[in-house]
Amino acid sequence: TKMTGMNPFFAQIERDLKIAWKNRQDLGVMLIFFVIIVTLFPLAIGSNTVILNPLAVPIIWIAALLSILAGFDRLFAQDIRDGWLDQVTLSQLGLGSYALAKAISHWLSTGLPLLIMAPLMAMILNIPASQFAPLMIALLVGSMGLTLLGVIGAALAEGAQRGGALLALLILPLAVPLLIFGTLASQNETGIISPHL
Repeated sequence: TKMTGMNPFFAQIERDLKIAWKNRQDLGVMLIFFVIIVTLFPLAIGSNTVILNPLAVPIIWIAALLSILAGFDRLFAQDIRDGWLDQVTLSQLGLGSYALAKAISHWLSTGLPLLIMAPLMAMILNIPASQFAPLMIALLVGSMGLTLLGVIGAALAEGAQRGGALLALLILPLAVPLLIFGTLASQNETGIISPHL
């Protein structure tokens, strides 16, 4: 497929979404991984709400972080293998725009489904309905930030031996501030984000 007949930026997004749809079983695995991480905590902790309630929001954030990171190790692999990246360098689409398009398409195919699944996971963890709005807003912003970090890490780790481990080492330290702020912003008690906004 060549970038003809439409804006190269949107052509790249469309191509990546088509590839993601062909590999939709990977999306299913990611969502199952997300659900398993969230449900394991109540099973391990038990029904003690005094312990579980303060941990509910951090659990969702950690599960979302680990699930989003799971797909980055293969982000550029197919483009390099198919010679698509060579076409991109010769096209009007700059490498910066190419990376941004990859980030958008990756978020649409991974971050958005996680965002849709998050309210169900919040109900499983007995998070109050009044807290859903700040949680969803924080997850929306946070998942986009994690996606951008993941694209940068994937670009740096591409082609390296044990790229998945290197990717985790590159991204996780950078994701910690985002994880802390996102967890605080998801809770009504902090006042950072109000559900009335």
